[in-house]
Amino acid sequence: MTQHRRSALAALAAASLAGLMLFAATPASAGDVAAPNGSVVGDWRTSTNGVKQTITFDAKGRVFGDSGCNRFTGGYTVKGDSITIGPLASTLMACPDRQMAAEATFLTRLQAAVSFTATKATLKVYSPKDMIRFRAVS
Repeated sequence: MTQHRRSALAALAAASLAGLMLFAATPASAGDVAAPNGSVVGDWRTSTNGVKQTITFDAKGRVFGDSGCNRFTGGYTVKGDSITIGPLASTLMACPDRQMAAEATFLTRLQAAVSFTATKATLKVYSPKDMIRFRAVS
């Protein structure tokens, strides 16, 4: 095996390990109910940097909502407490920079989702680096 190939394999192994460590660094909080006891299905709200956002998960694997400026839609899958969201499509309206930045952050976090916990009142969606906390819409 060449030195270049060994270096490439070592870099790949290090990156994989770093990804696993990031995933392990986002534990559920006390009181969370991990799926399948909790469900994402329903209407939820949150905010990113003061910009209000909504999301609806339906029972057929579709997700849609308001990301702060534009509407979005896509699919999702749940397996145990794992979740995959996206790809997402969005309308293309222009809004003030603050809203556009919050929207970009929100949509990026959603599409990076790997797991979730849910209660009747709270949904937490975890990605390797972030967590979005939603409240149920009453």
